[in-house]
Amino acid sequence: MSKRVFSKNVLNGALLLILLISPTIAVGKDMPLGKWWHNPSVSEQLNLSEEEKSKLDEIFVESRRKLIDLKSSVEREQFELENLLESEVLDEAAVMEQFKRLEKARGNLSTERFNFILGVRKTIGLERFQRLKMFHQKLRREKIRRWREGSDMKK
Repeated sequence: MSKRVFSKNVLNGALLLILLISPTIAVGKDMPLGKWWHNPSVSEQLNLSEEEKSKLDEIFVESRRKLIDLKSSVEREQFELENLLESEVLDEAAVMEQFKRLEKARGNLSTERFNFILGVRKTIGLERFQRLKMFHQKLRREKIRRWREGSDMKK
């Protein structure tokens, strides 16, 4: 396999991955990070019960444990790919196989992130889930506005 074909295959694989995880990224960007349900203003605005907060804590802990392992897998597979690419003799078949393992690990990580979002949605219901997304989008816009205003003041 020529370098050109190899590069084209790697690029195609990367583009496919982007297309596959784009929906997860799009939904995930509308969700606040961390234990947002412990923030009094968010909790009050969504009218969360103590039982719902406890359920969200359980989902968070379970997901976080999985994410730690999955992130480690992605790092390990990335390291192995870099190691193969930096070897004196390039084994294209091994590199492509390792690239597939890396993409599978990334996909597993993305899936677990989305599973957390699904758990949140099941716990708080559609209407409050939509309010949560709108609340987070509003906060993000305000943060960007403040950052831009701060940048303008430094000029």
